[in-house]
Amino acid sequence: MPILVTGHRGSAGVPVAGHLERLGHEVIGFDRADGPDLLDLAAVRRAAAGCGAIVHLGALAHDTAGSPEQIMAVNVLGTWHVLLAAEAAGATRVIHFSSAQALGIAEGERLPDYFPVDDAHPRRAMRAYGLSKCLAEDLCAGFTARTGIASVSLRPVAVWDPGRYQRIEEQRRAEPRSEWEPFWEYGAFVDVRDVAAGVQLALTVPLAGQHRALLCAADISATASSLDLVARLAPGVPRRGPGALPGRPLERAGRLLGRGHHARLASALLLVRAGQIRLR
Repeated sequence: MPILVTGHRGSAGVPVAGHLERLGHEVIGFDRADGPDLLDLAAVRRAAAGCGAIVHLGALAHDTAGSPEQIMAVNVLGTWHVLLAAEAAGATRVIHFSSAQALGIAEGERLPDYFPVDDAHPRRAMRAYGLSKCLAEDLCAGFTARTGIASVSLRPVAVWDPGRYQRIEEQRRAEPRSEWEPFWEYGAFVDVRDVAAGVQLALTVPLAGQHRALLCAADISATASSLDLVARLAPGVPRRGPGALPGRPLERAGRLLGRGHHARLASALLLVRAGQIRLR
């Protein structure tokens, strides 16, 4: 079916759009690099006309990508325009790209309330980018409640392409402390090819309502076990629930979206695996 993909020129948008095209979908691209602007509702509606679904990656994707007011405008009002366009087009599903930064635990903002971090972790973002993703998730929830059009807010952690693995490995050999300085990111990452596969599954799995799911690899990128790292870097954060047992996989996103082919998609940052898990 025709699928509108906003942000299709971006680092995640290119692999996602390519994956959908290889599956036989007609991808309608919408990216400011080509001129169209998410703040132009009429342009978004024109692009979405006739599309059966929308994959919304378009955003100012970091706090450094613009001023706080620009980030809020593009990421919040732009998402609202996408939702209105989906309704006008009669689309049956919207896949919205949120971020793990909605939880407010990335880039040194604060430590999690507990480990393992799961989809239900409170959203505690305080900076503009994470806050914009919280607001956009809420827009999707209200939109779905009003229209009945299913929506999925995917929350990827650090998205790595194949070249990133080697660069990280080289960086850590040169400066081992870069693994946790200037801030520790829990070893969490997701392969961009799994992000593309996650979009495919989110578009096709039978579901209704609005859903939010973290996307991360089942393994961590670390030079020590996650249990050791938690004890050393976040000793005051409690571990709780069945997922806190060493080696227990986290299942919720597996049930919602299925499994990835490069690294199993999980619904939480897997911080409690036993043994030493190294870079893939």
